Amino acid sequence: MMNSTLPMCYIFGAGDFTPCPITLKTNDHVIAADGGYDHLVQLGLRADVVLGDFDSVTSTDVWADDFIEKITYPVKKDDTDMMLAVKLGLSRGYKQFSIYGGLGGRLDHTIGNIQVLSYLAKQGAQGILYHKDQCATVIASGSFILDKSKGGTISVFSLSDECTNVCIKGLEYEVKGLTLTNTFPLGISNEATGKKGIISLSSGLLLIMWQPYEENS
Repeated sequence: MMNSTLPMCYIFGAGDFTPCPITLKTNDHVIAADGGYDHLVQLGLRADVVLGDFDSVTSTDVWADDFIEKITYPVKKDDTDMMLAVKLGLSRGYKQFSIYGGLGGRLDHTIGNIQVLSYLAKQGAQGILYHKDQCATVIASGSFILDKSKGGTISVFSLSDECTNVCIKGLEYEVKGLTLTNTFPLGISNEATGKKGIISLSSGLLLIMWQPYEENS
């Protein structure tokens, strides 16, 4: 769960996307990673920055809007457009990232974007990938809270060799002081119970995946 009092950096990638309500605050920052700009047009939202090699954006509005900052990169580069967007947001002081258009579709892109979440966690920031069927975040220490009013399936996976002192409270299967490894999927398919869920660890990189919740859940 994000801190609602802090400004948010919204990033829109070019991957699978389902229109959803998003309310921007004054200090929020919106970055479109190449074709992610088309999703913003679909939502009727502004973009502060559009960046990438511009090989996937189809809307021509981006070039007509002088108020949008445009940053062009070569096609052949080390960073993905999503990583470029994340690095830009970090350089501008943002610590919370809501990322859309980054799950589903090509599996290699999904894995790459999960690695982007790991990068954010290692920088002391937090990102959440949102998709109609699945959401994901990565934490490197501390805890992540799932609101008690929400339900669904929750899974945790060690991305590092080990995640130490993993504790899970408020879900169907609770654990304390567990060590998870990246060679055995012990944390898959936990269930919400209507209570607040708390997932924490002492060290490592822990991937947390959960199903989006219905409004009336």
